[in-house]
Amino acid sequence: MFEWKPVTERVQRVRAKYRSTRPRIDISRYRLVTEFYMNNPQLTGILKRAKNLRNLFENMPVLVNEDEIIVGWQGKTYRCCALYPETSFNWFMKELRAGSIPKREQDPYDIDPEDERYLLETGDFWDKNSMSAIVDEYMPRYHRDHMTGNGVLFFGPKDNCQSPVGHFTANFWTATQKGFGAIQREAEEKMAQMEEEGIFGDNNNKYSFYRAVSIVCEGLIHWSERYAAECARQAEACTDPARKKELLEMADCLNWIMKNPCRNFHDAVQCIYLYQLAMCMDGQMHGISYGRVDQYLGRYYEQDIANGTITPEYAQEILDLFYLKVAECNKIWSEGATKSGPGYTSGQLMTLGGVDRDGNDATNPVTYMMLQSSGRLVLHDPPQALRIHPGTPPELWEAAIETTKRAGGVPTFESDQIIIKALMSRGIPLEDARNYSLHGCVEPGIGGYEWAQPGGTGTESYLNIANAMLLAINNGINPMGMPKSGNMLLTEADEQSGKAPETMEAQRTGPATGYLYEMQSMDEVLAAVKTQFDFFCKWQCTNINMWESMAAFHNPLPMVSATMEGCMDSGKDVMWGGAKYNSTGNSCIGLGNVADSLNVIDYVCFREKLATTREMYDAIMHNWEGYEDLRQIINGRVPRYGNGNPEADKYVDFTASTYAKAINRATGPRGGFAAGCYPVTANVIFGWFTWATPDGRRFGDPLTDGISNVQGMDKNGPLSFINSVLNFDQGLYGNGTLCNMKFHPTALQGAGGLEKLKGVICTYFDRGGMELQLNIVSADTLRDAQAHPDNYRDLVVRVAGFSAYFVEVFKGCQDDLISRTEMAL
Repeated sequence: MFEWKPVTERVQRVRAKYRSTRPRIDISRYRLVTEFYMNNPQLTGILKRAKNLRNLFENMPVLVNEDEIIVGWQGKTYRCCALYPETSFNWFMKELRAGSIPKREQDPYDIDPEDERYLLETGDFWDKNSMSAIVDEYMPRYHRDHMTGNGVLFFGPKDNCQSPVGHFTANFWTATQKGFGAIQREAEEKMAQMEEEGIFGDNNNKYSFYRAVSIVCEGLIHWSERYAAECARQAEACTDPARKKELLEMADCLNWIMKNPCRNFHDAVQCIYLYQLAMCMDGQMHGISYGRVDQYLGRYYEQDIANGTITPEYAQEILDLFYLKVAECNKIWSEGATKSGPGYTSGQLMTLGGVDRDGNDATNPVTYMMLQSSGRLVLHDPPQALRIHPGTPPELWEAAIETTKRAGGVPTFESDQIIIKALMSRGIPLEDARNYSLHGCVEPGIGGYEWAQPGGTGTESYLNIANAMLLAINNGINPMGMPKSGNMLLTEADEQSGKAPETMEAQRTGPATGYLYEMQSMDEVLAAVKTQFDFFCKWQCTNINMWESMAAFHNPLPMVSATMEGCMDSGKDVMWGGAKYNSTGNSCIGLGNVADSLNVIDYVCFREKLATTREMYDAIMHNWEGYEDLRQIINGRVPRYGNGNPEADKYVDFTASTYAKAINRATGPRGGFAAGCYPVTANVIFGWFTWATPDGRRFGDPLTDGISNVQGMDKNGPLSFINSVLNFDQGLYGNGTLCNMKFHPTALQGAGGLEKLKGVICTYFDRGGMELQLNIVSADTLRDAQAHPDNYRDLVVRVAGFSAYFVEVFKGCQDDLISRTEMAL
């Protein structure tokens, strides 16, 4: 029986501080980066990025709190948020001038008046010096001139780079077992050899790469030593013998790690946290993931226990405090983008369990300790993903399900069988594929070996296939653009009022595929949809490639590349294709809406002839106003995806395979593209500017979540739901799929509840499912939390590819969670 162990008083204090501290903006990083860029216009490319990071390592504030064992800060205040102007800053300056940042409904941040003044004095520098400004200049002419307002792509005529790459996992095995001192020496030796032989051909780029790696390694070592010096300073003044001893041990750890291989469990935990924070400081705070943490730490823990140099209780406390350090990290988004990932999440995903490179079960004591930390602390971050295979121990199943019940969908469950097969289909050998981890939300990749770039360009990786379907039946014109001119984006207030916003002038932004009322058969409808999908997938990948060509020069990543397998051998940064494996990810939104919409058109207009295609078209264009009778027929009589009905489910196969094949055949500068289907909460946001759809959905309502059905339309229980979502080949989705299920807590009561839920998960995976995440909470509880938030401050729920405190996400997201079907077992 899995038991929850009590946390220490120190952990209780830190958690209480975390839950009671409102995040605030810290400009320490911003000031250093802005002054460095202003003062060094002669620097470009990889050396500029390397020297910028070294400057941060040398000058960022170094603090050690009295309750810390694991150290590393983003700024000079607790739970602060650093700023990353090199990526995009126009949106921040607009919100700063409007005074809205501390007053936001979602994820507000405090800011000191003095810091605000400095930002207002210097912020305009980034108008022409950010990645966003550079990318805007290089966007293809056709996209700029003819595709504005299409509603399918996140890309627009400007501000095309709100986020860094993110969503990757560095090589923490190399960081912990080799150390950055050895990496720096290797880089210096390669430079010396090139200097002796002559720098010919493209070796100038390799030379600059090795020079950049040496610079960042030197800086990282120095940064760790600065923390060591602060620990030693505090130890000298400390009068508490226990804390003094602890501070001296911390100083010894920080003086050793980064330069040398880790010696013990404490070294390894501190090393992976500080290296992760270094990559965040380099501007990549966007879903950077930790990979297989139990595998990095397991050998050190077992060694220390065997040697008697650590107790299980103290090791667990170190891990708890490490989790709290991860949780305190924040990244500010624009007010609109915040609605896509609400709840102050940084998405630093950890993977545990699964098989090792030889195919054996990889579970170790740290696997269980990680679940203890999540379940006892009830944190929304860090998220965790548990790899499942036929040999997963029964004890781990029990621990994982008990944790997900308590910690709001943490961990998610991932199928080794399907994911390893999907990775091998991309050409990755079996041994390496077995070593996969999850990046960002649910995206699989080979941590430390693959530059998968699963988020595409970050913010712009999503493709609204529901709008592509609407363009297919409206002659390539976004229905949102038909009434009159103005701003296309619907705000949450507009959505709640039920009023359409001012919209773009009608303009064809996709191929001319005809109108629904002109189409004589379902084959014509499907052909039109395929044409739009192919067109917009082509442009999505084109725009990502244009972005990457700029990012490869202006924003290379020597700190990541220093450990990434392949980069030191090839002399290439990860952004130049230096990793052992390469790909680029993408994700669609609205899969269930498109599948149901196609089935509705077929059933109502062609099979049963309950309405003409003209009547259906007019109902959609009028947002169902005046057509409620037809809408009720659709909601009451038409079979729906999610219920195990073959007639309804056949269109999810068409939709999913059409999108995936269009993405998967595209290529980028480093390799191929990989399709995915996960939304964060962009399904809610995209719904705000997606017109009414044939499935009966009204303008402004959320789109479907991941690969799930329309909210509330699955009526026949979990096995029928599984039968539906397995109607397409998830192996086509090398960039991951997200499948949410919600169960009433009573479904898991009694001795058989756990086994029944385990049976559902195993059935899903045995039949081809890739990923499954669970909410064990009733709609009544969520409604009460909406009404009485102070009573539910620690209620964590699984939103999409992340978890959040329910009372800290916006109402539209809360409503979406409530509307999901409650299943029984």
